Amino acid sequence: MKVEKISFSSHGQAVVGALHLPDMEKPSCVIASHGLFSSKDSEKYITLGHRFHRKGIAFLRFDFRGCGESGGKTTETTVSDRLRDLNMAIGFVRSHPWIGPRIGLMGSSLGGYISLIVSAGENGIRSVVTWATPFTLAGLEEKRGDEEMASLGEEFFHDIKAHNLTSALGKVPNCLVIHGDRDELVPVEQARMIYEHLNYPKKMEIIEGGDHRLNHPDHREKAIEMSLEWFERYL
Repeated sequence: MKVEKISFSSHGQAVVGALHLPDMEKPSCVIASHGLFSSKDSEKYITLGHRFHRKGIAFLRFDFRGCGESGGKTTETTVSDRLRDLNMAIGFVRSHPWIGPRIGLMGSSLGGYISLIVSAGENGIRSVVTWATPFTLAGLEEKRGDEEMASLGEEFFHDIKAHNLTSALGKVPNCLVIHGDRDELVPVEQARMIYEHLNYPKKMEIIEGGDHRLNHPDHREKAIEMSLEWFERYL
């Protein structure tokens, strides 16, 4: 399996990624966006890269600025910056000589939120899959005293007020919403709110007993299989 380490620039800083590239002519590609404090190298995204590759779908996992191997600092990250990073990732894929024009987006938690907004404003995105994704970020303000949240800068909490999914969701193409009914960070009701605002084709899958990260192997396997099936149908 070919995994190519890649990088591109976003607002003058390096964004580092890993591209799982099938040995076939002009495959479709799914771009994955990780959560707030995660990275491209989490077990989940590495597994997804391998599984998509085996199905003949290219898979790009990358670190947002301020995370993993990419430039920037966690204290400087904002939702607006992550939207820019994902748009730059789309530009990278579109310019890649070995990848075809069919692009999908997927993301978990904040990465799903970012993917929804970008897909609504980006012509040419064919389908989207979200895992454990919030409908609103308003609750983050209440958690800013938590140890991890304290590593974020003041601009992050100011910036989240500028973003709203409600107006975007009606423009999101072919979306699958996956959520665990025991998600301890993002209540499952938020998945239902996302689903209600989407246009068809759309689908929602609630995984019984699933937590926020879908840590149980059976829950994660189910989410992976459903995601693959969705992209095989709509990419």
